[in-house]
Amino acid sequence: MLEGALVRLRPVEEKDLGLLEQWGRSREGLWGSYQRFQLDHLPMLVSAFRENGLLSRDFAILLIEDVSDESIVGFVRYTLLRFPDADLPYPEIGYGVPDDANRGRGVATEATRLLVEYLFAGYPCERIAAFADVENVPSQRVLEKLGFEHEGTLRRATFRDGAWRDLAVYSLLRNRKEGSQP
Repeated sequence: MLEGALVRLRPVEEKDLGLLEQWGRSREGLWGSYQRFQLDHLPMLVSAFRENGLLSRDFAILLIEDVSDESIVGFVRYTLLRFPDADLPYPEIGYGVPDDANRGRGVATEATRLLVEYLFAGYPCERIAAFADVENVPSQRVLEKLGFEHEGTLRRATFRDGAWRDLAVYSLLRNRKEGSQP
């Protein structure tokens, strides 16, 4: 378990599958207006949970638990990307805080910081990547607070609300972690 002042990250447990389903039921559930579709792939998620607990070297989903009351307030995840060099994959991360009451308190920032520290400590990678809808300014702020730099824009890279949308590409290099010198 990874723990900070506000949150701890923990693996998904059997009892949490209902919460994941609940988050996916509504359009505003997990990603709010940036959700491109409902969690209609829940059977695949449950199958992956049965196979490896949603926790493997190449992919993981961890729940964000509020340390004050142990409630689940969101998730972080990573996937090893094998592009452009399949021999040297690097993590691509994501996060979600579905309840407006938990947004703006710093839980996504702290949870993402904990995940980034874990990934740099446990993987021989030089970079961690993240994507954010160009209209999702709060998500971009989380990344920028942690020292991620905007690398560019993937134009018309995702389909949401009946239209193609752009994604901002961010990265954090090992030697540029928050508070470090270039």
